[in-house]
Amino acid sequence: MLVAALVAAAPAEAKSFALPQARVLVQVEPDGAVIVDEYLTFAFDGSFSGAYRDIPLREGESIDVVQVFEGDTMYRPGAPTELGSSGEPGTFGVERTNDRVRVVWHYAAVSEAKTFVVQYRFHGLAVGYDDIVDVNLRVWGEEWEVGLGQLQADLTTPDHEPARRVWGHPVSVRGDVQLTQEGATLRALDIPARQW
Repeated sequence: MLVAALVAAAPAEAKSFALPQARVLVQVEPDGAVIVDEYLTFAFDGSFSGAYRDIPLREGESIDVVQVFEGDTMYRPGAPTELGSSGEPGTFGVERTNDRVRVVWHYAAVSEAKTFVVQYRFHGLAVGYDDIVDVNLRVWGEEWEVGLGQLQADLTTPDHEPARRVWGHPVSVRGDVQLTQEGATLRALDIPARQW
Protein backbone atom coordinates (compact mmCIF):
# COMPACT_ATOMS: atom_id res chain seq x y z
CA MET A 1 0.00 0.00 0.00
CA LEU A 2 2.91 2.36 0.61
CA VAL A 3 5.16 3.40 -2.25
CA ALA A 4 8.66 4.83 -2.24
CA ALA A 5 11.44 5.42 -4.70
CA LEU A 6 14.69 7.29 -5.01
CA VAL A 7 15.94 9.82 -7.49
CA ALA A 8 19.60 9.49 -8.39
CA ALA A 9 21.70 12.64 -8.26
CA ALA A 10 23.62 11.95 -11.48
CA PRO A 11 22.64 9.24 -13.98
CA ALA A 12 26.15 8.73 -15.41
CA GLU A 13 27.47 6.79 -12.40
CA ALA A 14 26.51 3.28 -11.29
CA LYS A 15 24.41 3.64 -8.17
CA SER A 16 22.36 1.40 -5.96
CA PHE A 17 20.62 1.45 -2.64
CA ALA A 18 19.41 -1.11 -0.13
CA LEU A 19 16.78 -1.00 2.60
CA PRO A 20 18.27 -2.81 5.61
CA GLN A 21 15.47 -1.92 8.01
CA ALA A 22 12.27 0.00 8.59
CA ARG A 23 10.19 0.66 11.66
CA VAL A 24 6.61 1.92 11.51
CA LEU A 25 4.97 3.37 14.62
CA VAL A 26 1.18 3.58 14.45
CA GLN A 27 -0.72 5.51 17.14
CA VAL A 28 -4.53 5.37 17.10
CA GLU A 29 -5.86 8.56 18.66
CA PRO A 30 -9.11 8.75 20.71
CA ASP A 31 -10.75 10.77 17.90
CA GLY A 32 -10.02 7.99 15.38
CA ALA A 33 -7.10 9.72 13.66
CA VAL A 34 -4.02 7.52 13.14
CA ILE A 35 -0.53 9.02 13.52
CA VAL A 36 2.08 7.15 11.46
CA ASP A 37 5.86 7.53 11.86
CA GLU A 38 7.89 5.63 9.25
CA TYR A 39 11.59 5.22 10.07
CA LEU A 40 13.15 4.29 6.73
CA THR A 41 16.85 3.35 6.69
CA PHE A 42 18.57 3.52 3.31
CA ALA A 43 22.10 2.25 2.57
CA PHE A 44 23.36 4.23 -0.42
CA ASP A 45 26.11 3.15 -2.81
CA GLY A 46 26.85 6.24 -4.86
CA SER A 47 25.38 9.73 -4.85
CA PHE A 48 21.66 10.29 -4.17
CA SER A 49 19.68 13.47 -3.58
CA GLY A 50 15.99 12.69 -3.33
CA ALA A 51 13.32 10.16 -2.43
CA TYR A 52 9.56 10.01 -2.53
CA ARG A 53 6.69 8.15 -0.93
CA ASP A 54 3.31 7.63 -2.53
CA ILE A 55 0.75 6.83 0.16
CA PRO A 56 -2.43 5.43 -1.43
CA LEU A 57 -5.83 6.61 -0.19
CA ARG A 58 -9.09 4.69 -0.26
CA GLU A 59 -12.47 6.36 -0.42
CA GLY A 60 -13.09 8.38 2.75
CA GLU A 61 -9.41 8.56 3.73
CA SER A 62 -7.20 11.64 3.90
CA ILE A 63 -3.76 12.58 5.19
CA ASP A 64 -2.56 15.80 6.77
CA VAL A 65 0.19 17.11 9.08
CA VAL A 66 3.00 15.68 6.94
CA GLN A 67 6.58 16.12 8.20
CA VAL A 68 9.99 14.71 7.28
CA PHE A 69 12.97 14.35 9.61
CA GLU A 70 16.55 13.16 9.40
CA GLY A 71 17.85 12.58 12.92
CA ASP A 72 17.11 15.74 14.90
CA THR A 73 16.74 17.81 11.73
CA MET A 74 13.21 18.72 10.67
CA TYR A 75 13.00 19.23 6.92
CA ARG A 76 11.43 22.48 5.67
CA PRO A 77 8.29 22.36 3.49
CA GLY A 78 8.05 23.93 0.04
CA ALA A 79 10.24 21.66 -2.11
CA PRO A 80 9.16 20.65 -5.62
CA THR A 81 7.19 17.39 -5.88
CA GLU A 82 7.84 16.57 -9.53
CA LEU A 83 9.71 13.28 -9.77
CA GLY A 84 13.28 13.87 -10.91
CA SER A 85 13.24 17.46 -9.69
CA SER A 86 16.05 18.82 -7.58
CA GLY A 87 15.62 20.75 -4.40
CA GLU A 88 17.67 22.14 -1.58
CA PRO A 89 18.83 19.42 0.85
CA GLY A 90 16.69 19.43 3.99
CA THR A 91 13.43 20.29 2.20
CA PHE A 92 10.29 18.36 1.32
CA GLY A 93 7.09 18.83 -0.64
CA VAL A 94 3.61 17.30 -0.51
CA GLU A 95 1.25 16.71 -3.45
CA ARG A 96 -2.31 15.49 -2.91
CA THR A 97 -4.65 13.81 -5.40
CA ASN A 98 -7.88 11.89 -4.89
CA ASP A 99 -6.16 8.53 -4.58
CA ARG A 100 -2.77 9.30 -3.01
CA VAL A 101 -0.50 11.68 -1.16
CA ARG A 102 3.03 12.05 -2.53
CA VAL A 103 5.82 13.16 -0.19
CA VAL A 104 9.11 14.13 -1.88
CA TRP A 105 12.21 15.01 0.14
CA HIS A 106 15.65 16.25 -0.86
CA TYR A 107 18.97 15.48 0.83
CA ALA A 108 22.63 14.81 0.00
CA ALA A 109 24.02 11.28 0.44
CA VAL A 110 27.19 9.67 -0.92
CA SER A 111 27.82 5.98 -0.15
CA GLU A 112 26.42 6.12 3.38
CA ALA A 113 23.44 5.03 5.45
CA LYS A 114 20.69 7.49 6.37
CA THR A 115 17.45 7.11 8.27
CA PHE A 116 14.55 9.36 7.34
CA VAL A 117 11.30 9.71 9.27
CA VAL A 118 8.14 10.39 7.29
CA GLN A 119 5.35 11.35 9.66
CA TYR A 120 1.69 11.97 8.84
CA ARG A 121 -1.83 11.84 10.26
CA PHE A 122 -4.38 9.54 8.61
CA HIS A 123 -8.12 10.27 8.81
CA GLY A 124 -10.73 7.65 7.89
CA LEU A 125 -8.33 4.71 8.30
CA ALA A 126 -9.68 3.61 11.69
CA VAL A 127 -13.30 2.52 11.25
CA GLY A 128 -15.45 2.22 14.37
CA TYR A 129 -18.24 -0.33 14.84
CA ASP A 130 -20.42 -1.07 17.89
CA ASP A 131 -17.90 -3.42 19.44
CA ILE A 132 -14.61 -2.89 17.59
CA VAL A 133 -12.37 -0.40 15.83
CA ASP A 134 -10.79 -1.79 12.66
CA VAL A 135 -7.40 -0.36 11.59
CA ASN A 136 -6.55 -1.74 8.14
CA LEU A 137 -3.06 -0.44 7.38
CA ARG A 138 -0.50 -2.09 5.17
CA VAL A 139 2.68 -1.13 6.93
CA TRP A 140 4.79 -2.00 3.87
CA GLY A 141 3.86 -1.63 0.21
CA GLU A 142 4.44 -3.67 -2.93
CA GLU A 143 5.88 -0.77 -4.91
CA TRP A 144 9.36 -0.81 -3.36
CA GLU A 145 11.92 -1.66 -6.05
CA VAL A 146 14.31 -3.37 -3.60
CA GLY A 147 13.72 -5.82 -0.78
CA LEU A 148 13.61 -4.93 2.91
CA GLY A 149 15.88 -6.70 5.39
CA GLN A 150 13.86 -6.19 8.57
CA LEU A 151 10.49 -4.59 9.37
CA GLN A 152 8.97 -3.85 12.74
CA ALA A 153 5.57 -2.19 13.12
CA ASP A 154 4.13 -1.22 16.50
CA LEU A 155 0.48 -0.25 16.99
CA THR A 156 -0.55 1.68 20.09
CA THR A 157 -4.25 1.95 20.88
CA PRO A 158 -6.10 4.80 22.64
CA ASP A 159 -5.63 4.66 26.41
CA HIS A 160 -3.02 1.96 25.73
CA GLU A 161 -5.65 -0.78 25.70
CA PRO A 162 -4.39 -4.12 24.40
CA ALA A 163 -5.54 -4.98 20.89
CA ARG A 164 -8.05 -7.83 20.70
CA ARG A 165 -6.91 -9.39 17.42
CA VAL A 166 -4.11 -8.72 15.00
CA TRP A 167 -3.24 -10.23 11.64
CA GLY A 168 -0.12 -10.17 9.51
CA HIS A 169 -0.41 -10.95 5.81
CA PRO A 170 0.59 -12.55 3.50
CA VAL A 171 1.65 -15.86 4.97
CA SER A 172 4.47 -16.09 2.39
CA VAL A 173 6.37 -13.33 4.24
CA ARG A 174 8.39 -14.70 7.16
CA GLY A 175 7.34 -12.93 10.33
CA ASP A 176 5.12 -12.88 13.37
CA VAL A 177 2.58 -10.74 15.17
CA GLN A 178 1.80 -10.52 18.85
CA LEU A 179 -0.51 -8.64 21.15
CA THR A 180 1.18 -6.29 23.60
CA GLN A 181 -0.04 -4.45 26.69
CA GLU A 182 -0.42 -1.26 24.61
CA GLY A 183 -1.53 -2.68 21.25
CA ALA A 184 0.27 -5.02 18.87
CA THR A 185 3.63 -5.64 17.18
CA LEU A 186 4.46 -7.08 13.77
CA ARG A 187 7.93 -8.26 12.74
CA ALA A 188 9.02 -9.51 9.33
CA LEU A 189 12.35 -10.46 7.74
CA ASP A 190 13.68 -10.48 4.18
CA ILE A 191 10.65 -8.96 2.46
CA PRO A 192 11.19 -9.30 -1.29
CA ALA A 193 10.97 -6.35 -3.67
CA ARG A 194 7.43 -5.61 -4.86
CA GLN A 195 5.92 -7.47 -1.87
CA TRP A 196 3.46 -5.84 0.56
